Amino acid sequence: MTIRKLLLIVIVASLSLVSGFLFHTKSLEGTDPESSALFNMSLMNLEKKLVPANTYKGNFLVVNFWATWCAPCREEIPELNEFYKNTEVQLIGIAIDDIDDVIKFQDEIPIHYPSLVLNDIDGVNLAKSLGNKRGVLPFTVIIAPDGSVNNRFYGKVKIPELNQSLSNIK
Repeated sequence: MTIRKLLLIVIVASLSLVSGFLFHTKSLEGTDPESSALFNMSLMNLEKKLVPANTYKGNFLVVNFWATWCAPCREEIPELNEFYKNTEVQLIGIAIDDIDDVIKFQDEIPIHYPSLVLNDIDGVNLAKSLGNKRGVLPFTVIIAPDGSVNNRFYGKVKIPELNQSLSNIK
């Protein structure tokens, strides 16, 4: 192989690398990789109707992932009901569960804030995309109006800590 051919290969490879990088960078402009997965999907509500998650976009949003079989999740629901009643911040619960189990659960422990349902795989993947690297439930995130995730809470959320976190970012 001559030096000329080798130089040509290096130049073409370099241009390809730079072009690919620029394309990738430009294709991500205007999107928030943290919350885009949430706002690009629809979730089932307890009336078994699909709700586009982007209806919650543009305001501070607290998202609580939970399941009917999760003891700490069950314990925090009354506290989250109180939080929802006493705040102007939007709160939604996303149950990683079967919809019929969640509907039945409501008879035992009512949920006063919007409650949506995702199956196990989609729910786990969504929670991971929002930062649940530990894979725990309950898992709560605060999403700012610009779509950025401002804070994450692993396990049962403490309402004073949630309020403190919200007051720090508003």
